[in-house]
Amino acid sequence: MAEHLTPTRDEVVAFHTAYFRPGRAIVTVVGDITAATVKPTIDRALAAWAAGGEKPAFSYPPVPDRRPTTIYLVDKPGAAQSTFSLGHSGPPRTTADYFALQVMNRILGGQFQSRLNANIREEKGYSYGVNSAFSFGKGPGPFRAGGDIVSAKSDAALVEFMKELRGMGGSRPVTDEELTTAKDGMIQRLPDQFASVGATNGAITGLLVQGLPEDYYQQYAKNVSAVTRDDVLRVAKQYIDLDHLAIVIVGDRATIEAPLKATNIAPIAVLDIEGNPKASQEN
Repeated sequence: MAEHLTPTRDEVVAFHTAYFRPGRAIVTVVGDITAATVKPTIDRALAAWAAGGEKPAFSYPPVPDRRPTTIYLVDKPGAAQSTFSLGHSGPPRTTADYFALQVMNRILGGQFQSRLNANIREEKGYSYGVNSAFSFGKGPGPFRAGGDIVSAKSDAALVEFMKELRGMGGSRPVTDEELTTAKDGMIQRLPDQFASVGATNGAITGLLVQGLPEDYYQQYAKNVSAVTRDDVLRVAKQYIDLDHLAIVIVGDRATIEAPLKATNIAPIAVLDIEGNPKASQEN
């Protein structure tokens, strides 16, 4: 039976009491305004919020041990397409490999001309778009690759996903052109972080929340440019674990189970739409 973690009201109240207090607050204001002008407004708005309180500490629990690569087939009878999500746990935002991982991921699936999209969408026509990403936070975050796939091509698409993941690990070396395109794309997108008042506010807040250095954006282009092909290969090998992938596919079991099994990529665990195990074969 799938585990459902539903907090009680008392647990929600306790969480709010512990974490929603002034010692944890960050207020950022961006606009045609000065600090001296905006401070009274903020003081009035937060007047009812009791002063004091240290920033509460939080320790992220250890990441569970990864399981051997398994296809988790979630049965959605009659589904017109299959939705793929392949991944496992990834590093926190504080990893020293952040820039190398971002460059590597852009080549793999983080930009329109990525390997995954060029293969599965543009060349094969199995999808309207596939991608990959690392979700960085203060604690561990997931690595995920996936997208929506034509049901009849679920097996073929999975083969291509695995091929491209394997390729990043060295079976298909990254070219100078791919490296340059990925790094240029990251650097050229930097102005978007400050293209509006809201975007500028988000960029500044991100520095504070993630504990990044004040000159992060001044050093951004330099840090991206420093990434080498060897860096990309190293982080691909280190952070994409083909032997311990959770491959979640939601689709019409009657249509896609047998072809997926025939790929011999991984054993299949069949789940219902609620995530509960189902028998491996229908009676």
